[in-house]
Amino acid sequence: MTCPHGRVIRGFVAGGLVASAMAFGWAQPAAADWLADERQLTTGPATQDGPQLDGTNLVYADHANERTVGEGSGTETLFDILALDLRTGRSQNLTPAHTALGRPAISGTRVVWSDYGTGADRGIRYHDLATGRDRRLAAKPGTQVQISGNRICYEYQGRIHVHHLGTGRDQAISPAGSAAGSCDISGPTVVWQEHRNGNDSDIYAYDLATRTETRLTRTATEQSLPRVDGNLVVWQDEVGTNIDVYVHDLASGEDTRVTADDAIQWFPDVADGRVVWMDERNGHNNTEVYLYDLASRVETRVTHQDGWSGNPTISGNEIVYEDSHGDGPNLFAHRVTPPRLSLARTSESDLRPVVAGRLLGADGRPVADETVTVEVAAVAGAWVPVGTAATSQGGRFSITFAAAAGDTQVRASFAGTPEFPPAASTPIRLPGAGLAAGLRGPLP
Repeated sequence: MTCPHGRVIRGFVAGGLVASAMAFGWAQPAAADWLADERQLTTGPATQDGPQLDGTNLVYADHANERTVGEGSGTETLFDILALDLRTGRSQNLTPAHTALGRPAISGTRVVWSDYGTGADRGIRYHDLATGRDRRLAAKPGTQVQISGNRICYEYQGRIHVHHLGTGRDQAISPAGSAAGSCDISGPTVVWQEHRNGNDSDIYAYDLATRTETRLTRTATEQSLPRVDGNLVVWQDEVGTNIDVYVHDLASGEDTRVTADDAIQWFPDVADGRVVWMDERNGHNNTEVYLYDLASRVETRVTHQDGWSGNPTISGNEIVYEDSHGDGPNLFAHRVTPPRLSLARTSESDLRPVVAGRLLGADGRPVADETVTVEVAAVAGAWVPVGTAATSQGGRFSITFAAAAGDTQVRASFAGTPEFPPAASTPIRLPGAGLAAGLRGPLP
């Protein structure tokens, strides 16, 4: 397979299925309207690093109170774990005794990290931002901790373990003696890198619900640092001196080569159908953060500063990263700014409902001559398209469609373009759901 830029993309075996890698060369660069202005989140001369984001809750490592313990080869560096609410600006130190050993991970309001404690009780620490509850988990004193809901994964003595916060059950899910590490977890899915087959590491996935392991990579190259969100797994793939980013869809078994540049692209993260990474295409000492939207196949250069930008994390429309142009390095953020897509029903017909709405840019100006799709669902999230319409000069659209038995919700979606990110309206109920009279309203 050859992409439009002349690069040959080879097929490879992934997850037991033969899949061809879709080239990033087809991606289109985004316009400036994709992102809001950069915001500086932290200040001061000390380094802040290892950010991880869930919604508007950000956790990171802060080295202002860094200290060392132990002697000789047993010396270890301790620091703090801070949490920052991006909505309110409220910050709190979760380690007032400066005892953190590893970078934090967050899921909702739950934060975990490797902690030194008093030395005698080192292990994995847990803190709930909502309740203030703080405790040492009854897990092994592992490292590289990640969390999703009630479960954490971590590395201990070369194996990947999963610990359940509610039951306290702890299990090793990777075999002994294979140097597994860098795990991540999303719902029932755990991913990690492992040197099980030869000298190069591969990416593995384990489904906790079915107790099934899947080998995702089989090429004789170094695949490492996987991250998972739902069905999407990303990792970096090293071939010689070049490193690229790939994404695997667990549902379809397909792989996408996200980057195809000769420079190094690494440290990826994924959330909500978007991939971020740090990129050296602008120079080894001038790394930048990039974003790729899988739905629209649009690439966005997130940072434009001289010097070093990297280690990005993404959740929803928020991207947070480390950047050397502060006092620190410090942490900075960019927000993806999708257009505003609204929808209202203008008829009460059960069989041929009419919906109408408007597509406005983030600046409030109408978005004209773009395609809007109307989708229906019987179950939230299982959306099926039933019609399309082009927006007028005022950004307005109207669609009449045939409602099927069992359809209870309808929404409008916009796939996105290089000028505007994807967007979706708030779902509304269909007449068959028994709420017909309450759904009518004027166009926005």
